[in-house]
Amino acid sequence: MYQSVVDSPFFKDIIKKEERTWIESKFLLRKYPKNQVLYFQNDPGHTMYVIQTGILKIFRQEDHQEIVLGHQFPGEVIGELELFHHDNLRTASVAAFDEVSVWEIRREQMDEIVRIYPDLMRKVIYILSERLIQADRKIEYLAFLDVRVRAANLLLDLVSNFGKKTSNGLLINWRITQQHFGSMIGVGRETASKALNDFKAEKLIHMDHRKVYVIDLEGLQDVANANQDPVEKRIWHSTHKYHIPTI
Repeated sequence: MYQSVVDSPFFKDIIKKEERTWIESKFLLRKYPKNQVLYFQNDPGHTMYVIQTGILKIFRQEDHQEIVLGHQFPGEVIGELELFHHDNLRTASVAAFDEVSVWEIRREQMDEIVRIYPDLMRKVIYILSERLIQADRKIEYLAFLDVRVRAANLLLDLVSNFGKKTSNGLLINWRITQQHFGSMIGVGRETASKALNDFKAEKLIHMDHRKVYVIDLEGLQDVANANQDPVEKRIWHSTHKYHIPTI
């Protein structure tokens, strides 16, 4: 949790101390309950958000099928592309994955800040580059891999981002429903459930209620065709990309 928007990775190491209050005055703190939609795909985009607490879900919905494109976590931003692009229509929908608090800023106020701190645009480029990498991996999931391989790759992603060593194996320390798991790989709940149960029968994972433990990491990597993949490739968000490198 961040006490001030200025302390978030997007603004960190850029804003002068004497201008913290001025920056903070440009934002409104808003709260959204679980599943509340912040905006829909193709809505006009005149605001950007910085997450204080909670998680946002980025998704598209076609013919009652939801595909989850990604998630944003505390300290991260969403909606920045439409603020700076000439076509300001939202490229996807965003909703609260759980109870969320966000700082909201409108285009006019953000333009004021960027004029004084142009280095923020470099951070926007880093963020968009990161999103492009994630989008490329999502396309690979949905277009080129069968369901079993998609599910194995997603489990490896979840272990890389939320894995915790326990006596029962590598706990994925982030609880999601099988419906949500399926939406992340473009399939329904029943198909996702079958893939997970198959992995359980093969003793690759162990499930305890909504907790999932990976008990054979190498076996799961074999299924995913990912034995040589570095863990870094699977990290969804690297906060160091928000920092301006020293030249």
